[in-house]
Amino acid sequence: MAKVPQWAQTIKSFIWVFNVGRGLSIFIRTGLNQGILYDFGCSQEFSPTEFLSKHVIPHLDDYKKCKVAQTILSHPHADHISEIVSLASKDGKNSLFYSSLHTCPHDKTDGSAKPEALDWERIKNPEGSEENIKLYKELYSSRTLPLQTICYESSRSVPNLEYGLFYVRPPVVNELHPKNDQDYGNGTSLVLFYRHGIHTMLIPGDITPDCLKHLLNEGKGLEKRYTIFDRQKSSEHPEWHSVSGDQPSLKKLLKDYGLSILIAPHHGLESGFSEDLFLSMKNNKPALVVISDKRHGDDKDGSIDSRYQSSEGASGLSVDIDGETEDCFSVSTRNGHHILISFEGTGGTPKVYMDSNAENLLKKIGV
Repeated sequence: MAKVPQWAQTIKSFIWVFNVGRGLSIFIRTGLNQGILYDFGCSQEFSPTEFLSKHVIPHLDDYKKCKVAQTILSHPHADHISEIVSLASKDGKNSLFYSSLHTCPHDKTDGSAKPEALDWERIKNPEGSEENIKLYKELYSSRTLPLQTICYESSRSVPNLEYGLFYVRPPVVNELHPKNDQDYGNGTSLVLFYRHGIHTMLIPGDITPDCLKHLLNEGKGLEKRYTIFDRQKSSEHPEWHSVSGDQPSLKKLLKDYGLSILIAPHHGLESGFSEDLFLSMKNNKPALVVISDKRHGDDKDGSIDSRYQSSEGASGLSVDIDGETEDCFSVSTRNGHHILISFEGTGGTPKVYMDSNAENLLKKIGV
């Protein structure tokens, strides 16, 4: 019988931000030892799903008979779904990454899902993405929509552990971005907020500043899903995970709790910087900005917003980089590093580790 690693026995939360070049792949291991996988980017050099299959997924607790509690595809652009094939398997539901909660923007037009329909004519991807897009559509074809978060049904509670998804319905995104198809696709991104104790994280995908402003202001077409991993609080809000209602607004969460970790919108590019987001935060900036990016080879790659890399954009955290401690305002996967973040669930600051070898990071939390 395989030895259960130390990290799988603790109530700490661990967040992996994998180096996949210009793309995104983030894995959250919650304090209840459940897994949430946000986006399926990969690179020629590294496969997040291969790493997770070998080192992490087998040690998670089941959710509705699945090893991964939730898979989230923030939006259907190629750099966020390049490893989507890992969600398909000849064995169907026996796939290691199969989840009872597969969550993504969609174009279903039946029942309550109808107002959320995505306009595929406006989703632009490079040549060669056709098979991944076909699979993307097939994965939700038989699912019951609209979108949800995990339904808390455990006999265990973890104090102050909660997360939510926020998004603007695609038809409203179409009104906000009537002409620019790239902005339309990015604007449909699902936004994830995660809190464990005093530590918080926001993953906004590639959402545009205009759509994020609309979301923060709770404009029309806003959808919210929220789960609190506490027996009493969950019973007080039994439908928060499945239906928009009186869930806390993202702006209130940011104002009340601040932000420990911001995963920079749209890979940290200047075009994705949201002043409204920073104005909404307690202290008006996060402790640390994390940028999923590649080395920029030419002008077409865009520029990282300089505010993320100074005291203007973050208060700063101590980061372990290849075993050496350094004070940083932001960290990036650009130089080949994978990033591992630990939320203790109590006081102190988040622990942040970086290493070009993802397996070395496992040693930081106990293999």
